[in-house]
Amino acid sequence: MKILYFDINRTLADEYRCKPALAGGAFERTVREVGFERLVCVSNVQNTIRLLSDLGRQPDSLEILFNMCWGAFSDLAWFRRVTMTVPGPGRRVSYIDFSEDWWYLDDLAAEYFEKEGLAERFAANAGGRILAPPAQSDGSEILAWLRGTLR
Repeated sequence: MKILYFDINRTLADEYRCKPALAGGAFERTVREVGFERLVCVSNVQNTIRLLSDLGRQPDSLEILFNMCWGAFSDLAWFRRVTMTVPGPGRRVSYIDFSEDWWYLDDLAAEYFEKEGLAERFAANAGGRILAPPAQSDGSEILAWLRGTLR
């Protein structure tokens, strides 16, 4: 199974807007075109959603995540079908299933891999299975990287 682990903040979106190249569902279209079957959101936004739940609210976590991407995705029903979350985004790399066809997109990838003692795995896969895009980019490098996963 081809799995994309992805962050939101400073990776897909920042300051209440999607990175321009990913907007209008462009990120979703590319993800679908290159054959990802499962998406795993590793964003710290989940901590806020969990807090709402702890306060007795019943948040729709996937819809909140979808909306926090500010237009990178366009089909909420599809997003719900294919997207999962991790129970602890602070340890996000520990949830990667390295036995599958995994791909990892996160502006702080190096930090999270190092935190789990996997700095060598990061170094071996940076620019390949792992993309750590610059926070201030327009997102075009993300689309190019996704297209490169078609090997």
